[in-house]
Amino acid sequence: MPKIDYTLSSEDGDKLQTMRKKRDPVMCIITLKMDKTEADIIQTVTAADMPEGQNTVDILRDLFNSEDKYKNLPCIVVMDYACTNKRSGADTDKVLVFKWIPDTCSKIKQKMVYSSAWEGFKTMLNSTANIQTGNMFEAQDWDDVEDRLKTC
Repeated sequence: MPKIDYTLSSEDGDKLQTMRKKRDPVMCIITLKMDKTEADIIQTVTAADMPEGQNTVDILRDLFNSEDKYKNLPCIVVMDYACTNKRSGADTDKVLVFKWIPDTCSKIKQKMVYSSAWEGFKTMLNSTANIQTGNMFEAQDWDDVEDRLKTC
């Protein structure tokens, strides 16, 4: 399958740069246009938007499991993830990126476009926002996300 190179607007690229450097916004959800090779941030969650006592994983779980908009919508999620450093035991955080193509998505064209664009999109995020490709993965259901988060 040929690789498709998608681009982000400079405003969206700046938002991801700010996220990596300042950890706010804490989450961006990106969709790919089917008729152009452009990607758009369709939702942003800032630190101020976070309900008390919740983290980005809680917000993401709520979005994917309870909001109809995301149940069948392929997207790319960029999120700040609080975790513990395995070597030192210190609290830390990472910017994680994953391609969400739920099993319930019935649009074959969307699945093919996201699959074809994934490698190029990872490269673009690495060069535009300096997000490390080792922190990028693919998920088809919530179990995939949780399994990957355990290894971070």
